[in-house]
Amino acid sequence: MASLSPTPRQQFFDAAGVPLVGGKIYTYAGGTTTPITTYTTQASDVNNTNPIILDGRGQANIWLLPSVSYKYIVTDANDVTQYTVDNILVPIDNLSFSSPPPMGDIAPNTGAFTTLSATGNVTFTGAGATQLQVGSTSDRPTPVIGMIRYNSLLAAFEGYGSTGWAAIGGGAGATGGGTNQLVLQNDQTVTASYTISANKNAMSTGPLTWGAPFSGTGSIAGTMLTIDSVSVGALAVGAVIVGSTITAGTTITALGTGIGGIGTYTVSVSQSAGATTITAPIIITVPTGARWVII
Repeated sequence: MASLSPTPRQQFFDAAGVPLVGGKIYTYAGGTTTPITTYTTQASDVNNTNPIILDGRGQANIWLLPSVSYKYIVTDANDVTQYTVDNILVPIDNLSFSSPPPMGDIAPNTGAFTTLSATGNVTFTGAGATQLQVGSTSDRPTPVIGMIRYNSLLAAFEGYGSTGWAAIGGGAGATGGGTNQLVLQNDQTVTASYTISANKNAMSTGPLTWGAPFSGTGSIAGTMLTIDSVSVGALAVGAVIVGSTITAGTTITALGTGIGGIGTYTVSVSQSAGATTITAPIIITVPTGARWVII
């Protein structure tokens, strides 16, 4: 089956239909004012000038990369704008799959993403570094097991597991020279509840002091907790909340509009609890068979 031939060369006209002899085509990344490269050949090995200068017939060779969005600003030879066309895309063809275009609009093999998902194994190579997200405790996202980030408030790396957010690492080596791992540090102020794993022993160095527990007012409808006011402290995922009409063991499982203070949260037990004083004491839970020693 045959197909209609595409236009072999691009030709541009003014409002009167006269070819734009000496006209100019300014090319930008779609939706932006960032200049972007086009090409004179299908092999994309020779760049057009930017702007592209039209010949004596108002024509030019303009080759574009598939899956990349472009914007044209078309002017006459004196830079008087004739018209603008945004979000120009060429169809994806078989060449797009046999030799995919570089990632990114301008610099080859680079790109910026708001959300990037990958399935299977991900491998990083080279002698550089992988930069994790950085933010305070209140910036934590809705948690998913396996998340890791750097907590700028706590000045520590942290990860989210089955027991909530917890510090990652904490060891310090080479104290006194050599490669001996001698030092394990712990904070002196406890600011969040924690449950020691079953059949595990834990040890902390004192003195330890407890930070201010949360206290405020709110209500629960179903699994949504609404905090109306805060007296002290902040809520976090994993916190066990207590109130006169609240079911024992109710735990915050996700953030809503609240990030520690006034707002909404998801809780683990569906219930109906009218406006009441709500506290979230800091609790260290030691299961049967586990031990916690403070020295």
